[in-house]
Parts: sequence; structure tokens; C-alpha cells
Amino acid sequence: MRHLSILLLTASLLLAWGKTGHRVIGRIAEENLTPAAKAGITELFGHSDLARIANWADDIKSDPKWDHSHEWHYCTIIEGEEYTGPESGGRAVQKVTEFTKLLSQDNLSEKDQKDVLRFLVHFVGDLHQPLHVGNGTDKGGNDVKVTWFRDETNLHSVWDSKMIDHMQYSYTEYAQQLQLGLTDEDRQAMLNPDIMSFVYKSRSFHPQVYDIGNGKLSWQYIYKNKELMEDRLLKAGYHLAAILNEIYK
Repeated sequence: MRHLSILLLTASLLLAWGKTGHRVIGRIAEENLTPAAKAGITELFGHSDLARIANWADDIKSDPKWDHSHEWHYCTIIEGEEYTGPESGGRAVQKVTEFTKLLSQDNLSEKDQKDVLRFLVHFVGDLHQPLHVGNGTDKGGNDVKVTWFRDETNLHSVWDSKMIDHMQYSYTEYAQQLQLGLTDEDRQAMLNPDIMSFVYKSRSFHPQVYDIGNGKLSWQYIYKNKELMEDRLLKAGYHLAAILNEIYK
């Protein structure tokens, strides 16, 4: 029982966006795939529904065979420094780069292709959650204890799911809401496959994310951060689509 509790705790420290957030990102990405990318993914899975596979990388954490994947979900940029690589903590940047290259080479078995694509979809989403680009001091906000409408929790959990769940949208509704009013020019501008550009962008939002006052979070924190949270979800969907469009040319 103790071993199980430790496994569950470890997994909880590394979740990002929760299931709804990752599905929102997957849905937005799917809607912005090129015909070639959609065809390539459909050939592999029998469908191109990225929301359906977006949470697999979290789901498998209960399987001991994938214990080594826990550190793939985040990266670390120490305060005041440039990104130096996995030695600072976390391998998400390396894995997104590696998996993008592997899929582009098209020499994996069908099973490995499926696993790699599932991971890629998830990790691109992870890197848009500001607390998954950690500062190296508080486990991505997990050690920052707060209350959320009087319930005890931590800052990481607030960004993973609590703000998103507070909106009470389904993932399809939220994906639609986030894209209302976008022009073709807006969409094209967001189709950026450069990994480090969105990693540094996530890290740049730490001052706002960590502005928690006395730690009693509720309506005011939502008011200050809803636009940022939604921007991160939206950009994650488009950046994921851009990466997949490059892979499946």
C-alpha cells in the first residue's frame, strides 16, 4: 500500500493541464492539421482525433515499465539563467526534439510510432503550462501550498486543472471558444514549430503565475490569470499542429 501511495504521489507531481486541458490542446491541433498530416495520423491510428490520445502519457505512469518517463514531462530553467539542458532537471525539451526527429525519419515499428506520437502530443502541451518549465526550487509549484476556494491544494494543481475545471466547459466547447474570431492571419501566425520559443515564453510568465498574495486563491486569481491560461492552451494547440504538419509533409 505504501509503495502504491508513493507511485501515485510521484505521478501527481508531474501532471499538466489535467485531462480536459490536454484534450483541448489536442482538439485545437487536430482542427489545424494539413490534409497530409491528418492522413498520416489516420493511417497510424485509424483516426486523427488527437484529443483521444492526448492523456496516454499520464495514464501509463501507473505501469512500472514506464517509471523512467516521469522526468520527460517537464524541464527546468533556473532563475536568471538560460536553458542548459536536462542537467537542470527534466527532459521534456529533449524528448520533444527526439520524438519529432524519430517520426520524421519514418523508420519505427507501428507500435513505436504510436507511442512516440502519443508522447509528443502530450509533451508539447506540458511545455505550455508555465509551471512545467520549472525554476528548480519548488517542484513546479507543487511545494507552493495554497487554498482554492478554501480547499487546500498547491499552485501546480491550480494551473493543471482547477482553473480549467472552474470554467465548466467540455473540451470541445473550450476548443471552440478559444478559437472564436480568429482570422486566417491569426492562425498562421501561431503555427510555429520552434520548441524553445514556447519554452521560454512559458518561463516568462512565472512572475504573474507566482503572484499569489496570501495564498488564498479564488475569483481574483482567476480574473488575473484566465486570459493567460487560455492563451497557453490555444498556443499549445497551434504549436502542436505546426510540429505535426512539419513531420507529415
